[in-house]
Amino acid sequence: MSSGLLPEDGFHHPLFISPVPYLYQITYRTSRKFDQVIYYTSPHEVILNLYCFRDDDKVMYRDKTTEDELFTIPVDRFKLVIAESLLSATQDKLELLYMRLVLTNRYSKSIPDRGRFRQYDYTLKKYLLTIKGGYDCYLSAERGRTIFYIKVRRLSCLHLLAVIDHWNQQNDIYLNHINLPTTMENRGLVYECLRVMLSEKGFRLYSYTPVEEDNIITTDISTEIIQVINQLIK
Repeated sequence: MSSGLLPEDGFHHPLFISPVPYLYQITYRTSRKFDQVIYYTSPHEVILNLYCFRDDDKVMYRDKTTEDELFTIPVDRFKLVIAESLLSATQDKLELLYMRLVLTNRYSKSIPDRGRFRQYDYTLKKYLLTIKGGYDCYLSAERGRTIFYIKVRRLSCLHLLAVIDHWNQQNDIYLNHINLPTTMENRGLVYECLRVMLSEKGFRLYSYTPVEEDNIITTDISTEIIQVINQLIK
């Protein structure tokens, strides 16, 4: 596809694959009416920075391997492509995208305002804490230190992260023992997000094969995740 052409109808952004095949070049007009160019290496960086650009600024897709120009679309079309991709995604893929946004917001040097996403994340976590059950947990005093044990029975990474964050905010926990069902998707990203969230505390991840008595619970929070991401791309 040559530079300057819009992608064909039905194009969906590869938000849920790794590595992403594109580099992103955004051309924007400064207050002094000069064109400036900025580059991003992932769609997650673009999503977290979209509020900085006008709808008529341009997003050029480049091949990540060759850096060849592929096509260019305006920012408002980019927002539409993202929104359409979200609507057709499963919850596991939405949670994957959300956790990549968490990690990008923490580690990427291209994010000028990390507090913006953190505020949305805080609001989502407050909502998730209203969903009760789906885990067995307790605190234990061992050698004068508080240890937290949790067995997860709800298939939602984001709900798990909200619960663990809440317990660690409410208690002076030294070490977290977290037991995840093998049927939970994205466990690797859960580990990476816990490293961010519990940076000053220890944790250990385990896994178990669930049986019928574990009463594994599914949770539909797709709408809430999409609402947060739509706020980011406004």
